Amino acid sequence: MLRLMGFLLPTSSPWELREQVVENFKNLRKQIPLLYAAALVNLIGLHIATDGQDLTPFSAVNFLTALLAWRMTVWIFFQRDSDDFDEIAPKLITTVVLTVVQCIGFSIWALSLIDGHPDKAISIVLFSILAALGAAYGLSSFPRAAMVPLTILGLPMAIRLLFIKDAETTGMGISLLLVILLLMRLLQTHSGVMAELVTSRLAVAKERNRAISAEVAAIKRADEDSLTRLANRSRMFREIERTMVQGPPEGGGSLVAISDLDGFKAANDVFGHAAGDAILKTYASRLREAFGDRALVARTGGDEFVLFWRDGLTRTEIEAIGHEICRLASVPIDWKGKHLHVGASCGLTEAGPLSETVSEFLRQADSALYRAKARGRGVWQIYDHGLLELDQRRAGLERILLNRENYGEMTVEFQPIVCLDTNSTVYAEALARWNNPGFGFIPPDEFIPVAEQLGAITELNGVLLREAANLASSWPVDLGVSFNLSALEISERGSSIRLLGLIESAGISPGRIQFEVTETAFLADLSTAKQELERLREAGCMIALDDFGSGHASVSYLRDLVFDVVKLDGSLTAEIEYSDRSRQILLGLIDLCHATGAKCVAEHVETLEQLMLIKAMGCDFAQGYYLGRPALGMPDLGGQRMSSPRTSTVPATQIGGSNNLLR
Repeated sequence: MLRLMGFLLPTSSPWELREQVVENFKNLRKQIPLLYAAALVNLIGLHIATDGQDLTPFSAVNFLTALLAWRMTVWIFFQRDSDDFDEIAPKLITTVVLTVVQCIGFSIWALSLIDGHPDKAISIVLFSILAALGAAYGLSSFPRAAMVPLTILGLPMAIRLLFIKDAETTGMGISLLLVILLLMRLLQTHSGVMAELVTSRLAVAKERNRAISAEVAAIKRADEDSLTRLANRSRMFREIERTMVQGPPEGGGSLVAISDLDGFKAANDVFGHAAGDAILKTYASRLREAFGDRALVARTGGDEFVLFWRDGLTRTEIEAIGHEICRLASVPIDWKGKHLHVGASCGLTEAGPLSETVSEFLRQADSALYRAKARGRGVWQIYDHGLLELDQRRAGLERILLNRENYGEMTVEFQPIVCLDTNSTVYAEALARWNNPGFGFIPPDEFIPVAEQLGAITELNGVLLREAANLASSWPVDLGVSFNLSALEISERGSSIRLLGLIESAGISPGRIQFEVTETAFLADLSTAKQELERLREAGCMIALDDFGSGHASVSYLRDLVFDVVKLDGSLTAEIEYSDRSRQILLGLIDLCHATGAKCVAEHVETLEQLMLIKAMGCDFAQGYYLGRPALGMPDLGGQRMSSPRTSTVPATQIGGSNNLLR
């Protein structure tokens, strides 16, 4: 079929041939009836011109008339436009074959009439040529097929006139022959032009389709996360904005869930990015399979995923969803023969009167996620009235923190740090206290993180350091101040110069200041933090690493950085009275600190037993409620609690286990 159509419509490729046939068929369906009409009219005219002689029931003229009338009826009433090549091609081939048959029959009959009616030769040739031209026009959208009637019917008629011994008919024959040859040449040219036109049109259509496909692909890529093939943040945001349904206060509006993976960073760091990608793709696939039929599932960045249900769900369904989102992450992920273990925390919220915007809707879910993560791994939390009150309190706290005049409400209390060798207070840790008329007492672990996020911590700490230094300037010269620096603050270039300027303005020696930093300071910007701390040490300040033992990277900082003091996390002290393992861990950390040349402070010392144990282990300093609670003014210098006659309930020979580790 393709080969035969390729002969009639030469093209450069089967695809172009199919497209060209489909394109030409639309025109041929309107023109082919004219082919049969022209042939039928001229057939009848030729019959009339010859006085209707030789007309019998089974004569050739009756057969041709019936065939032409039938084919014309079919094309007028029964043929419909189609884009199916396999349906069109047989119809066109049938038309060409029947055209050949009709032209042969017409030509044979016309030539026989000339022989029988030489006086009617010119009329017979005229009707035959007109029939050939009409048929050629009917097939003009199919140029090679249009040559069939000219070749089979037109040329024989023109040549036949040349054999009539008459100058007039010979001239007419030559003229008709030249005209037919010219038409055939024009049809051949027309065939090439049409082929080029269709090819060009197809090329344009192909480029247009390619451009449309590229645009569709670009839109899809713009709305799709390239790694997981889930929706991305922009698509999720648009979908929520377009379809979010706000419900009443009791619930029932659209639901959004935000989930992120617990332990993903650790797995990614240990096993590499390929393992991290496998975790993300697997979890994405599980979420899509579990919820994709009702919810839009998106990866919005990193290890964060968002799920959106346009229609409201029942409370039971919401609880089931929260559990399932967390459970799907807890199933181990097989990767290159390893079982990768992560978890997920999830925050959910329903669209209600207080979530009028998409941003607020997502913020509420994010707030619920934050509360869930604060409760532990694999926990989900729905945004409720309690969280709303906490968010409102935080918003109010942000407002008063942005007003610098409120910093004057803050005061500083001091908690003693006692030297275990001399039983005397050597440093007093400055602790911020804030009583606000509207909020009441605001604990530091509430307002300090907010100040950091608002970018106000540098100015706030400046106020607190100036206050602490001014108070300490009237103390004995052998009593210093220990002050906590924010991770963001120490990671700012030039922070050491500003801090030393504040100390100098208070009239206190840098040697009486100890700055405490946590390992988060180095996570923010290790290089800058290291440089700024070195400048403070060169000026005479003491540098202490705070909360050592609470994180996973502290040991590397002891190796790479120089600290004068290491403050051991208070959780290490809590169990040493009852746990042999806890005592051994604490003893090992004290030895590690001493090996680096740093002295160590045991925090959260709350009993005499704990105090005697850490002293026996060789710890240098102690701090905790047993030695003194935070208070206004200068702390007690005597360390009276150290002279208590009570003794430890744990034998000294058992402090380090079965061996005597007191040395």
